Amino acid sequence: MFSGSYIHNVDQKVRIAMPSKFREALQNEFMLSKGPDGCLWVLGKEQWQLLAAKAPKSVVVQRFFLASAVKCSLLEKGRFLIPDVLREHADIKPGDDVMIIGLGNRIEIWSRRRWEAVSSQVTSERIRQELPEFFEF
Repeated sequence: MFSGSYIHNVDQKVRIAMPSKFREALQNEFMLSKGPDGCLWVLGKEQWQLLAAKAPKSVVVQRFFLASAVKCSLLEKGRFLIPDVLREHADIKPGDDVMIIGLGNRIEIWSRRRWEAVSSQVTSERIRQELPEFFEF
């Protein structure tokens, strides 16, 4: 299970270091694809197989997730390369800061600018509206 938020910098070769906390769970290999709202999704082997099994039910899902997906392996220092098509989708440029966010069964990668805009919309009231039982312990 992935959790936590990390700020990392994109180097001039458009590589990002995966947080060490996530490396072991990913076993140094993962699928990277477009994600909704202008982010990237990082999925381990098991989660990718679950997504791929559901994809044949929707050509839209196939075109969005499967067509953009690439298999990544971590290089030295836990870094990986972001292909151009994915970098453009997420508006990530060399020298940018990115947010690497653990969300349970997946990891999302956001340009820091987009993450700040999206996360600023999350309020206690919105959480109560979307999931009222969340605050019931």
